[in-house]
Amino acid sequence: MVRFPRLWVALWILVGFVFIGNSHADIPPPALGEPTVVHAHLQLEDINDIQLSTGTYDITALLTLRWKDERQAFSRSDGSTRPAVWMGSRAAKRLEAIWHPTLDITSEKGLTTNAVHSLAIHPDGTVVLRQKFTGSPRFTGELDHFPFGRLRLDLTIASVALDDSQLRFSLEHISPADDINALADVVHGNWTPIGIAWNTTSVERPGSSGQHFPQLDLQIVVEHDFVDGLHKILLPLFVIALVSWALLWLDLMRQSSFSSPRVGGMVTLILTTIALKFMLGSELPVVHYLTLSDVLFNGTIIMLSLALISSCVVAALFTEYSVEHARRFNVALRRLYPFVYVLVMLGGYLLVIE
Repeated sequence: MVRFPRLWVALWILVGFVFIGNSHADIPPPALGEPTVVHAHLQLEDINDIQLSTGTYDITALLTLRWKDERQAFSRSDGSTRPAVWMGSRAAKRLEAIWHPTLDITSEKGLTTNAVHSLAIHPDGTVVLRQKFTGSPRFTGELDHFPFGRLRLDLTIASVALDDSQLRFSLEHISPADDINALADVVHGNWTPIGIAWNTTSVERPGSSGQHFPQLDLQIVVEHDFVDGLHKILLPLFVIALVSWALLWLDLMRQSSFSSPRVGGMVTLILTTIALKFMLGSELPVVHYLTLSDVLFNGTIIMLSLALISSCVVAALFTEYSVEHARRFNVALRRLYPFVYVLVMLGGYLLVIE
C-alpha cells in the first residue's frame, strides 16, 4: 500500500518531463544581444479593384527578405560559394526549421494569402527568403470632390511577435518606384499613380507594455482619371439636363398632344438618372459626408422633379384657367430653368467645399 502511490508519483513526474521537453519556445533570433537586421525588397506586381464602397484595394507583390544567421553557415566540399536553394513547398518546410521573421499586413479586409517562392541559404549564413502575398488593405483620402480627387493606398507590413529590440527593418529597394509609367502598368483601373514612398516605423500596440514593433509602411498616391469621370458622370448628366430643358419647349398650348411626351419624357429622365446612379454604385464612394457626385446626381433628380411638377402645373393652368396664364407660366419656366439648375448645383458644391 506504500509503494503504489510512490509508483504513480514517479510515473507522473516522468510524463511531466516528456511534455516539458517537447514544449520549447520558438527559435531565437540570430543575434540575442541586438536586433537582427532584415533587409527588405518589395516588387509590386498588381494593384487593382480599388473599391470606393468598401474603402479597400487588392495588391499582389513579391517580398524579398535577407538577413544574416551564422548558425546556418556551411562549407561546400568544392569550396564554391553558391547557395543552397529550396523552392515551393520544400522551401516552406525548410523554413520551419530556421529562424525567420513572421510578418502580417495590418488594417486589411479579410486574410492575406502568402506563398513562399524560394529560400536560399548562402555558405556565410546569409538567408534570402522570397514570398508572394495577396491582400486587401484599406486606403485613405478625402473623396468630397469625387469624381475628381486623390487617394493614398497604404500598405503596412508589420512584425507579428518580435519588437524592435529583436528585429529591425532596412529598406533596400521598391520596384517600380522611380518610373511612374512603369508604376502605371501595375495600377489597374480608373486611377493614375502620381507618387510612391515607403519608410520604416516602430509602433506601440495596445497591451504591449511599452514594446514597439517594427513595420514597413508603403504609400502610393493615385488620382482618379478625369476622362473616366467625364464620360461616366459629367457628360451623361449634362445630356439629361439639356434634354429636360428641351422638353420644356414642347408647347402644349399649341398642341395638346405634346403634354404626354413632355410629362412622360421627364419621368423617363428621372428613372434614367436613378438607374445610372445604381449602375455606378460600386464606383461611387460610400461615405458619411456629401460628395460632388452626390450633388450632381441628387441635384439632377431634384431639378427633373421640379420640371415634371411644373409641366403638370402648366397643363392644369391650361385646362382649369386660361391659355394666357399657362403660357406666361411656361415662358417663365423655360427662361428660369437653366439658371435655377446652375444655382442648385453651385449651392450643392458650396456645401461640399465647406
